[in-house]
Amino acid sequence: MARRRRSADSTDENQISLFDMIEEINPGKFDAPEFAPETKPLGLRLKEAIAEAIKGSGLKRYAIAGQMSEMLGVEITESMLNAYTAESKEGYRMPAEYLPTFCRIVQDYTVLEILVSAAGGRMVKSEEIYYLEMGRLRAVEEAARKKRAILAKECRQVRRK
Repeated sequence: MARRRRSADSTDENQISLFDMIEEINPGKFDAPEFAPETKPLGLRLKEAIAEAIKGSGLKRYAIAGQMSEMLGVEITESMLNAYTAESKEGYRMPAEYLPTFCRIVQDYTVLEILVSAAGGRMVKSEEIYYLEMGRLRAVEEAARKKRAILAKECRQVRRK
């Protein structure tokens, strides 16, 4: 006999949703992103985010370019980074395959968050996965505690009879 599939829409009162866990860990995570599509064209928002990530990293552009070149196996120069961030250079954009490496080097993932947001999604970073799993375990523990309390109450009622 085939198993009946559980509807994805059904809610279990003992089950906390992934989104509730994220919101508990990072309040405001699902608020409208400040880089909403209506504000500026995507290309310009990406250039600004790359420039801000470079400034915030504390690294020199030539150091970032050197690390990217080494990690990607492709020559990246300081002037290329300058072109990727200059609003006047409309034809220059950092290739998408460079973005993960760039983000790791500067330790800023805003560029990827902008892209994910433009696609209608939200990004969960690696370290947040651990918090999500801990939140899930806490929800399971809470459900077990409630069930244990109900069983204890029922057991006391049975003993009285």
